[in-house]
Amino acid sequence: MRRSVAALAGPGAEVEGRVEVLDGDTLRLPDGRKLRLAAIDTPELGRPGAQQAAECLAGLLQGRRLRLQPPDPPRDRYGRLLADVVADGSSVSAALVERGLAWVYDGRDPALVALQARAVDARAGVHARLDRAGPAPFVVTSGRFHRRDCPWVARDPVRRELEADVARLLREGYAPCRSCLPWPP
Repeated sequence: MRRSVAALAGPGAEVEGRVEVLDGDTLRLPDGRKLRLAAIDTPELGRPGAQQAAECLAGLLQGRRLRLQPPDPPRDRYGRLLADVVADGSSVSAALVERGLAWVYDGRDPALVALQARAVDARAGVHARLDRAGPAPFVVTSGRFHRRDCPWVARDPVRRELEADVARLLREGYAPCRSCLPWPP
């Protein structure tokens, strides 16, 4: 789902022109660079909630003053900028997490983790079907939870005991493994 939305220019605004929403957490800036919202993840296209996340992102950006946070963002291994987009002073990433349309991918931001915990408790958006999360218990590594047979488990020296409560893991800021757990369930 690609949707082009207009961003307003203004004093101190860093993004001016049409922004193309590629999916719930990726966009193309007016200068052609791709930007991946840092610290969060949304459903991949074709997964439940993907369309809603992309539409919500487009709505959060439409006609607002946009700036990147940090102003000079780093790039990921695919060459995309990694930043949050601040629309009229509000974090787009936080709004997606709060609505349950995204989950925290990097649990280092306590504010995002707290928003996710509330969305999980409310069973909002992607958290509505946590009872279908797959064969519990999950193996918890540094920042992620996995199925027991996931190859990433052997590569990560940080492990906890097995955990069956996926809601608890999400409330604590752990993210589902992108390889072994297609998310949302």
